[in-house]
Amino acid sequence: MKEIKNPLVANIERSSGDIEISIAKKYSETEEAMYKSYMSVCAMDDKALTDTSDMDEKQTMSACAGQYGKMRAMMNEVGEGGLTDKQKKLPPALQKAILEKMKKEGKLSEESEAAYSKLLSRDDIPKKKDSPKKDA
Repeated sequence: MKEIKNPLVANIERSSGDIEISIAKKYSETEEAMYKSYMSVCAMDDKALTDTSDMDEKQTMSACAGQYGKMRAMMNEVGEGGLTDKQKKLPPALQKAILEKMKKEGKLSEESEAAYSKLLSRDDIPKKKDSPKKDA
């Protein structure tokens, strides 16, 4: 899969015969990680966030970006104790990205900080490998 980039937005202003063009990233630095995480989850799992099962890569990325726009407000909400009830229903990778964003913005309470650490620790646990069977 290609690298997911923060989309650019162009703004064109015309006044008194002058034209001013500005190009900027669509999402802030703190939201960019959440956007990339969302797009990764959406693109890899056909039915996780929106149904992309019958789409090619370009259509999938377009559908996922559109769905992100619809879910963006919900994902940027700040709950009293960290994640809102709706955010808790999202895949763990997105929960982690939302909590990381809150932490960068200083919106994470001590209680939420503990939940964040717990979520991170799940990722750090090594996967159990089947040990080779010994001949007895």
